[in-house]
Amino acid sequence: MTRIMLSAPVWWPGRPKSTPELAESYLSQAAAMRALSRKHHVGFTQDGHQKSTIRIAHERGLLGPDAVMSHCIDLDPDEIEAIVATDTKVAHNPSANFSIKGRCPAIELMERGATVAIGSDGTAPDRSYDMFRHMWQAMHYHRRHFRDASVLPPGKPLQMVTIDAARALGLEAELGSLEAGKRADVTLVNLEAPHLYPPNMPLYRLTCFAVGSDVDTVIVAGEIRMEGRRVLSVDERAVLGKARQETEAMLARTGLDALLATPAGFWGKARAGA
Repeated sequence: MTRIMLSAPVWWPGRPKSTPELAESYLSQAAAMRALSRKHHVGFTQDGHQKSTIRIAHERGLLGPDAVMSHCIDLDPDEIEAIVATDTKVAHNPSANFSIKGRCPAIELMERGATVAIGSDGTAPDRSYDMFRHMWQAMHYHRRHFRDASVLPPGKPLQMVTIDAARALGLEAELGSLEAGKRADVTLVNLEAPHLYPPNMPLYRLTCFAVGSDVDTVIVAGEIRMEGRRVLSVDERAVLGKARQETEAMLARTGLDALLATPAGFWGKARAGA
């Protein structure tokens, strides 16, 4: 079965420099996309939420059990209540710049019963798509905030990238856990590695020490797609070569090649630009 997720990445009013006219245009577009998502029964996502923007999204009727709101930093109590009351899902990205500018109250949301999944925000050069890294980072991010090492015990981040992530996408009846009647989606991790030894407390080692390259085999809907770290369904080298080719073409077309240069302040400084 093919699933379609409708994305409406509206940043305002997270960007204070937006003019009222531009902000209203963005919000009108978001409302139109939301109407389409409801009409066609597909998911709705919205990016860049921070203090007051969830309130505005709620007032505009954008929230709901089929909506995923990203980042959600520095929320007010009434915004947390709106998320809980509408069963809106949250994509928490602990590695993102938004999580530096503010904090997603993921713990408070989950304690109120909200579904919070971990995302990567991974296209930027200072983060990754490695969900193992993001699990570990989420744990320390919130433990440091509360100054409490009991926050986010390792099992919960593991749930946040599996069953909670499936619930955020409305697919919890089909995937996210190994149960009879669900798709056979399985990831096998090779724990026979020095950084994962000694071979005890495997769940702790999986969440706190493993990295994406430790994944040995991936099974999707019962079909082996990767085995022994070799992708079976596509020519991996050809895909990587095409990705490099298209990236170079994109940079040349947009004139952004200069962004690839090592910036001033990269070395020897405690603060960039200092």
